[in-house]
Parts: sequence; structure tokens; C-alpha cells
Amino acid sequence: MQTNWVPPHQSTVNKIELLILLRKIAFGTECIAAVIGLFFLYTHRIKGILKWFPVFLTYIFINDLIGFNTRHLFPNSNNLILYNISTTLTFTFLFFVYYKSSKEKTDQRFTLFSLSLYTITLLICGFYEDYMTQLQSTPFLLGASLLMLIIIFYYGKLIKSEQSQEVSNDLLFWISAGLLIYYIGKIPFRIVRDYYANLSNLSILFILNSILTIIMNICFIIGFIMNKKKNS
Repeated sequence: MQTNWVPPHQSTVNKIELLILLRKIAFGTECIAAVIGLFFLYTHRIKGILKWFPVFLTYIFINDLIGFNTRHLFPNSNNLILYNISTTLTFTFLFFVYYKSSKEKTDQRFTLFSLSLYTITLLICGFYEDYMTQLQSTPFLLGASLLMLIIIFYYGKLIKSEQSQEVSNDLLFWISAGLLIYYIGKIPFRIVRDYYANLSNLSILFILNSILTIIMNICFIIGFIMNKKKNS
């Protein structure tokens, strides 16, 4: 069987070009999700705690845009503090979303416990993780794992619910789907990045991270559109 041999240098260049393209698409989907969310928020299509979700997406997009451009315009600068702040705000906000969206005391208690445990871990790890020069490691992995558990519990309740036939029009259903897909892939990515960063080529992992971001934001966009239909 004939195979096409690609020089190592050319293969690396191709991966970098693909990564740049995917990163641009990821930024595009972040922007589209935020804009669509803000539009439906303006037209009063989103209610309750989720009305803050488009504002949250706008913040994430602006933060990523600043962080990306800062890194490329000023190569010697350190933008990791921006991502550490956004990670902390992300987990805090998402835990609060599921707390307010839950109707059962047990689920609310677990969500509050998760937020408290994440916050305590963040403070303790601050003594040996320099959040100014490195990304959150242990707090991120803990927060992501706890959030995935909360989402799994949320889906478990939906399956047992009598309204399970109508969940496809629920914004939180699609938000949860995007977050679950994202963090399922993000956790292994962060473990490899944080603990095996000396590997010679991590570009494939960053490509995967961009793909996960795109899928997550597509889920958000679908959620906004389906939520519009529900409220029409």
C-alpha cells in the first residue's frame, strides 16, 4: 500500500495552520453565541438566572480576545492571570446557575458544597500555585469534575421527569450539553498540559481544545434558538 510521507517540519507547519484556523473559528462561534444570546435577552426571550448567561458569554469572548491579542502583540507578556480570573468567575457563575435552576434541596446543597470546596481549594492552592504566572491546575480539575457531576445529576433528573419530551427546547439542556462535552475533553487536555508539558509536540491537544470550544458554542447557539421557539 502506497503512503505519502510528510516531512516532520511540514507536518508541524500544517498543524499550526490548522490550529490557527480552528482558533479563529472558535472565536467566531464565541462571538456569535454571545451576540445571539444578547439579542434574545434584549427581546425578553430569556428569563430567570439564565438571562445573565449571554452577559457571561460576552465577558468570556472579550477576555479571550484580550488574552489572545496580548499574547501575540506582546510575546513576553503574561496573560495567564486573565484566564485564572475568568476560570474562577466561570465556575462560580455556573455553580450558581445550577443552584438557582434546581428545585430540590439535595441538589442545591451539593451545588453549594461544590462551590465551597472549589473556593477553598483555590485559596489553599494559591500558596503553592502562582496564579500570576501559571494556570490553575488542581482547582480547575476539581471544579470541572464537580460541575460535570452536577450536570450528570441534572440529566438524570430530566430522564425521570414527565417533561423529558420537551427538554430539547430548554436553554439549560443545551448549555449543559455544551459544557459536558467541553469538560469531558478539557480535563484530559489540562492534565497533559499541566503535568506533561515537556512533551515535544502539544499542538494536537490545542487543536482538540479548539474543536471542543467550537462544539460547546454551537450547543449554546442551538439552545438560544430552541429557547426562542419555546417562548414564541
